[in-house]
Amino acid sequence: MTNIRFRKEKISIQNIGRQRFWIGIVAGLISAISISLFFNQSRETLRLLTSMSADLLILKKNELLFFNYFFSMLSTVLGLSITIWIWMQNRKHNRRKDRIYKQLAITNALLIFWVILMIISRFGSVLPIILFGNAGFDNHLNLFDEFWILFVLLPIMIFLQSWFTVRLVYQSGKWIFFSLLFCIMTAFTLQLTTSVNQEILNSAYHQRFEKDNNYIDKEIKIAKEKYGVNYNEQTIEILKKQITESSMEQIARVKKAFSSDRPVSMDTIILQKIIIRNFKDGAWHYYRQNSIENWRYALPIDILRQIDNYERSSNQTKELFEILKEMIDLVNTPEIHWEEYQNYTETERRRSMGARYNIPDPLKEQLKKVRTRLLEDDRYSDFSNDLKAIKDRE
Repeated sequence: MTNIRFRKEKISIQNIGRQRFWIGIVAGLISAISISLFFNQSRETLRLLTSMSADLLILKKNELLFFNYFFSMLSTVLGLSITIWIWMQNRKHNRRKDRIYKQLAITNALLIFWVILMIISRFGSVLPIILFGNAGFDNHLNLFDEFWILFVLLPIMIFLQSWFTVRLVYQSGKWIFFSLLFCIMTAFTLQLTTSVNQEILNSAYHQRFEKDNNYIDKEIKIAKEKYGVNYNEQTIEILKKQITESSMEQIARVKKAFSSDRPVSMDTIILQKIIIRNFKDGAWHYYRQNSIENWRYALPIDILRQIDNYERSSNQTKELFEILKEMIDLVNTPEIHWEEYQNYTETERRRSMGARYNIPDPLKEQLKKVRTRLLEDDRYSDFSNDLKAIKDRE
């Protein structure tokens, strides 16, 4: 009489096969390490690409640590899928349906592995290129604050789904528990060994704008010591950004303050001087190519009106003349030939290109008239003599 077994056997090395068992463990570890290295290196490459067209995406320490552990854990459970895929290929069947269930487990393991890898690779490349790499991005989509639970549930789902079909073949309670402990230990190890030090790219990026940021720090310190002006950390942080939405809004608000008939405050005057000196990018209107409306900063005529709002000996008057000096220096920025680009900073190159192509002729004419008006006014002789002549470009 045929002996038919209906009860599932416990999963064991003997049932899997000793050689197949160790091949599965080694293959899973190699897969986990390779995937973790791929994720981490790709993240840095994509961050580098975003810095070419937008502000570099820099995560806070807690966000960085969270995503490091997420990618390490994700790599580990994907490696587990490879391990189970190899284990379930043994030909020892104790029940009639074991062959079908094992084939289901093999298909399930491969499906999880490739689908999850495809989804992560797809979203991990599309978001930096389309969203994070666009000028104006200002953390509008905060994955850590808004969707952190998804990054916790995804590795858990993969782990449980990988073992789900195995349990159709074997009793595997203890193995699930021990594999969970092994995955956690492996994830911690991968986080320590395969994570990329993001400070290398961060430092290289900050070095591009080191001169600009040093100028900001110097002016902020002078404003506090000489005039008692204090800026909050958020204002300074936005001031050091390049083309985020908050940075462009800051530039627009400062320009709007100068266009008002009311006297502008000293903190706004200092901000305008820094913004012009660093030639910060704002929102261009492009109504007409050579329209004065394309000028992103305070108009010379508005600065002149603000000078009239203050006493000749006031600190505000002195700083308003400093703004005019910075504006004239910007207009007079000499052209940098491409062979000499490596000898200049990022901002110096941008100022050169901007002075050549992005300063409308009506702005230059207005600036000349304002300078002439101030030179003719004896009240401001101490300040106006420092205003250089505006040069005409060929």
